[in-house]
Amino acid sequence: MREKLVHPIEAAGVTVPNNLWFAPLAGYSYHALRVTAKKHGAGLTYTEMISVEGVVRGDKRTMRMAAPEDGNTAVQLFGGAEPEKFHNAAKIMMREFGYKIVDINFGCPVRKVIRIGAGSCLLKEPSAMGEIVRAVKETGAVVSAKIRAGYSCVNIEKTIPIIDDAGADIIIVHPRLATQMFGGAADWELISRAREMTGRILIGNGDIDSPETALARLRESRVDGIMVGRAAIAKPYLFRLIADLDATGSYVSPSLPEVRDGLIEFARLFIATSNARSMSPLRSAVLSTVKSMGNSREVRGKVSSITTLDELIDALDGWHEREGYPHETVTQ
Repeated sequence: MREKLVHPIEAAGVTVPNNLWFAPLAGYSYHALRVTAKKHGAGLTYTEMISVEGVVRGDKRTMRMAAPEDGNTAVQLFGGAEPEKFHNAAKIMMREFGYKIVDINFGCPVRKVIRIGAGSCLLKEPSAMGEIVRAVKETGAVVSAKIRAGYSCVNIEKTIPIIDDAGADIIIVHPRLATQMFGGAADWELISRAREMTGRILIGNGDIDSPETALARLRESRVDGIMVGRAAIAKPYLFRLIADLDATGSYVSPSLPEVRDGLIEFARLFIATSNARSMSPLRSAVLSTVKSMGNSREVRGKVSSITTLDELIDALDGWHEREGYPHETVTQ
């Protein structure tokens, strides 16, 4: 009998439907894309980065961004080495929105985040990471800690034991250095090493772009689950394909008409749930999907300038599959 690699996860009394999670990405992890990922089988989504400073000050925009779509959403907090602010922000998130899982971002490599001593900048201060995890754990939240392999050199042998000892329930590892951003290949050997360092729930993230790769990573690195980020922006249905391959040994990629209808549904949801005055914020996500399907040069040109739903529908009208597009059954 085939070993089933896709399964629910229980973290400190909170059950997540499965171990295929949508990784948060700045500028993309808004409500509509999170809902779309879950529709296609993602077990857990994370909000965009929510500033602890904004939360404790009661900033309205910050609070709007922090609103979850349902109970299988984790709030992702970021800030400098200020454990008390993380503690207070976590309590506010739990009280106002009912969050059970609170994530601490120790991995963002973006310059404006590093400039304030937040995100991956904290990888330089493992002891501060431990203090922050401990402070959030004291709220009673299930604590998720997201890290990279290190800032400019690998230091998981320092960071992982510290956040484990501090009480992190979930440790998520992206095996690139902060200085690499998204360059080079994710080194999954580091995640296998991380498995030897902790008995906590371990989630691996990085360069998972197909059902086959997803199951191989689950099997070989012995992680408890995986996070899919950039590939799921282009193909939110990837979660379903992974689950199908695990359950049946095969999967069927969607046809272009199915993808096209999904994009329009996604756009309608974006309009209904965002405060954006135009559809320009979702252009990049739509373009990623269009590029992934092929036969799309003309459509890409039209999509790159859309501002309304009607313009998107017009841009997608007449988009046809190239001959032989592989949406047939794939069997492992």
